[in-house]
Amino acid sequence: MRNLSLRQLRIFVSAARQSSFAKAADEMHLTAPVVSMQMRDLEEDLGITLFAKKGRGVSLTSAGEYFLVYARRVLASLREAEDMMRKLKGVETGQLTIGLVSTAKYLVPRLLAVFRREHPGIQVVIQVRNRDQLGALLRDGDIDLTIMGRPPKDLDTRAEVFAPHPHAFIAAPDHPLVQEPRIGVKQLDQREILVREEGSGTRAVMESFFEDHRFRPFSTLEMSSNETIKQAVMAGLGISFVSLHTIGLESHHGVLKVLRVEKTPVMRLWHVVNLSNRTLSLAAEAFRCFMLERANAVIDEMFPQFRGLTAGALAGHPR
Repeated sequence: MRNLSLRQLRIFVSAARQSSFAKAADEMHLTAPVVSMQMRDLEEDLGITLFAKKGRGVSLTSAGEYFLVYARRVLASLREAEDMMRKLKGVETGQLTIGLVSTAKYLVPRLLAVFRREHPGIQVVIQVRNRDQLGALLRDGDIDLTIMGRPPKDLDTRAEVFAPHPHAFIAAPDHPLVQEPRIGVKQLDQREILVREEGSGTRAVMESFFEDHRFRPFSTLEMSSNETIKQAVMAGLGISFVSLHTIGLESHHGVLKVLRVEKTPVMRLWHVVNLSNRTLSLAAEAFRCFMLERANAVIDEMFPQFRGLTAGALAGHPR
C-alpha cells in the first residue's frame, strides 16, 4: 500500500456510498474516467478487487466491505487530528460541513449569514439531502452536524431542539376554502391534495395528522420538491400540507394562503444533530452553540407572520 493516497480513500468511500463511479465523480468534482482510473490503481496497489459491476453502478466485494471500514477510520482520524490542531491553536478557522433536509434550506442560509459575520474565518459547506442520506453522511463523518426535524433512530446522536417547526395546509388566494373561518378535516375530502414524496419529513407529518383524524384523502398528487408544490398550489392545481417555513415569501406577498383547518398548525421541532461519540471541531461547536442560543430569535424575525402560531411551542423542551 505504498502508493495509497488520501485522495483515493476519499474517492473510494464516496463510490462505496453512492454505489456509482459517476455519482462519486459528481460529489468529488471529478470526471468519471478519473474516478475509474483512481479505483483501478487502488485495486492494483492492494492486489485485490474492491468493486464489482452491478447494472449501471457498482457494488462492494467482500474485500471492499472490509476495506471500507478501515478507510473510514483513517479519514475520521485525520479529521479529528485536524480539529485538535485547530483547538490547540485556539483559532476559529477551517471548514464546517452542515447537512440539511430540503425544508431547512429556507432557514439556514439566513442563519449562516448571521453566524459568518461573527465567525468570518470559518468556511462553510452545505449538503442538502434527504433524511436517510444525511444519516449515512453523519455516520461516515462526511458532515459535522445536520439540521433536521426527525433525528435518525439508528445512530447514537445528540439531537437538540432549537426552534418550533409549524406545518399547515395552504391554497391559492382564490381557492373557495380560503374564505372559510374554520375548516373541519372532513371538508378536505374530494380535494386534490399535493404531497411530498415517500420518505419526506413533511409527508410523514401529514400522514400522522391524517391518521390521528382517521381521514384518507380522496386524491393525492405526489411531487418531489417544495418549490414544485408551491408553484402547483399557486396555479390552482390543489391544496397542500407544508412546512410554513417554506412559504415565508409567498405568504408575505399574499400569493399563498394558510387554510384555517382544525387542529393546525401541526407543531414539530427543529433539531441540530451530531454523533454522540465524535468530538465536534471548534467551528462545528461554535455553530451548534449559535443554533441553540440564537436561531429561534432569528427565525422569529424571518417569519413575523407566524410568530403567534409558534408562541410557547418550545415549552418543556430544554435547549
